[in-house]
Amino acid sequence: MPPRDRRPLMIGFALFFGICLLLILPQAIKIQLFPNQLRIVPGQTFHLSLKKPFSIYLEANRFDGIIGTNGAKKLDQGQSGSCSQVMVRSEREGTGTLEIRFFGIPVRRVNLVVEKMPEVIPGGHAIGVLVAQQGVIVTGHLPVRDDRGKEFYPAEEAGVKVGDLLIAINGQAVHRIHDVDSIIQQEAAKGLPLTLTLIRDGQTLQRSLHPVKRTNRQDGTARYYLGLYVEDPAAGVGTLTYYNPKTNFYGALGHKIVGFSNQELPLTHGKIVAARITGINQGNRGEPGEKIGVFSGNSDIIGDIFGNTPIGIFGTLRQGLSNPWYPRPIPVSTVAQVRPGPAEMLTVVTGSEICRYAIEIQKVYHQTSVRDKGMVIKVTDPELLKRTGGIIQGMSGSPIIQNGRLVGAITHVFVNDPTRGYAVFAEWMLQMEENLAGKITTICDLAS
Repeated sequence: MPPRDRRPLMIGFALFFGICLLLILPQAIKIQLFPNQLRIVPGQTFHLSLKKPFSIYLEANRFDGIIGTNGAKKLDQGQSGSCSQVMVRSEREGTGTLEIRFFGIPVRRVNLVVEKMPEVIPGGHAIGVLVAQQGVIVTGHLPVRDDRGKEFYPAEEAGVKVGDLLIAINGQAVHRIHDVDSIIQQEAAKGLPLTLTLIRDGQTLQRSLHPVKRTNRQDGTARYYLGLYVEDPAAGVGTLTYYNPKTNFYGALGHKIVGFSNQELPLTHGKIVAARITGINQGNRGEPGEKIGVFSGNSDIIGDIFGNTPIGIFGTLRQGLSNPWYPRPIPVSTVAQVRPGPAEMLTVVTGSEICRYAIEIQKVYHQTSVRDKGMVIKVTDPELLKRTGGIIQGMSGSPIIQNGRLVGAITHVFVNDPTRGYAVFAEWMLQMEENLAGKITTICDLAS
């Protein structure tokens, strides 16, 4: 066939291919966004529909409440086969599978879990986070120069690592960051090596090093340096998301605690403490606001931290907590139950009083795995907007409630619009807690 004669054929083929791609691509994206495990509660209705060449295969021995149809034709219980639409509504708990096929070839398997969601007490309580009850956290190394201009990394060369908890220098206890320099200057002036006592991964270690001496040329005074960045173990103020009275577990913050240069902070000895909010710095476009909180430390400890994860901190409380707005536990929402629309958040803006504020869930993302940014929310409550300007630092972890269910927690603010921010799904926090439950139980057993 001459080249000129082949051109219409090629154009036709390209158009056909393009039309097929337009028909298939939206379906493929929809399937890709579908979770590997779908959790729904008894009585909840779930629909899934696909167009050819995709189909949904149902097994004959599926549990009651899974109905498949192909147009007017119904796939009865006890029959296996492929269909274009599936409705799931079961009044009883159970498990099953949906197999998605492309031209009859399996491409995705979805595990269905129908079960009652746990009930929890919503949080809203202001909390302070202590990485440890005493000592300082090593968050980085820096070079120091001696009087001759030679560069050293004394602490790093001695084996001190980022994340170590420094609790003593030459046997003198380090309680807070202001203790470090005074002890270094006092002990280094003796002309002997310094012995640092550290805690790393629950083990107590000692490292010996020679501090670098540098003399002030104007007055002749000497100062000594270790080449360390350190931070106080207080990681700031946040909000408790929920408390499970049956397990004594809690979840909070909705995001990971990080230190200098976004380094993850170890929380082997971490605690949460009751905090009081004493002031508010309002948020503005480009300038996130913050809660100003105080806590006294050891006397205010209410719980232990056993997990520092991308979607929050988790652990156990030393005593139960109550919520004036929700004295009885409420169910945790599944991801599938969350809808755009009105909701409320609980948080503290003064003292320790938990208040309710109106918000709107503007967008719900269809996530297939545990992630922190599952929703976009907007503060609509006039009182909260007046007092804070919207979402501010310290609100992280504030619970979001919709239709009587805990649906998520505040995680991040939009820097250019403090009235809006992200939230994490409560189901993901619950799943993370379940993953950590074995670890928490083991630690508690060892401690006892």
